[in-house]
Amino acid sequence: MNTSKLVTDVYSRKFLDESLKLDPKIRLVAIYDGLFRGKFREGIKRYFEDEEIKSSLSEVQDRWNLRKNMSFNAGEPKFAMAQYGSVNRITIPNGDDGIILMTTEIDVDVNTLVDKVIETRIRFLD
Repeated sequence: MNTSKLVTDVYSRKFLDESLKLDPKIRLVAIYDGLFRGKFREGIKRYFEDEEIKSSLSEVQDRWNLRKNMSFNAGEPKFAMAQYGSVNRITIPNGDDGIILMTTEIDVDVNTLVDKVIETRIRFLD
């Protein structure tokens, strides 16, 4: 699949479903590639509303563009994370213009989880 195009709804739904199964500490998985699609784990307390998540994604894209521009020194960025008092917010690139956003519980093994999400991305979105 050409990563410069929007992912299809079928593949994005499969990706979201499979990603939530990777770890019970994942709270939200979302894809932003011009469209926002996301899925929360059932039964969790939400800290952010959909509109807050969507509005933060434009800032996330700007930061990814900066990281990509700096990659000639340190290599391509794999992921970025911000830790808040109650959640981690992890962003992973998806093609040239897309972002995968996850929120997790604080005590998740971030590096292992990111590797699993990248493997899942390759199966459904690449």
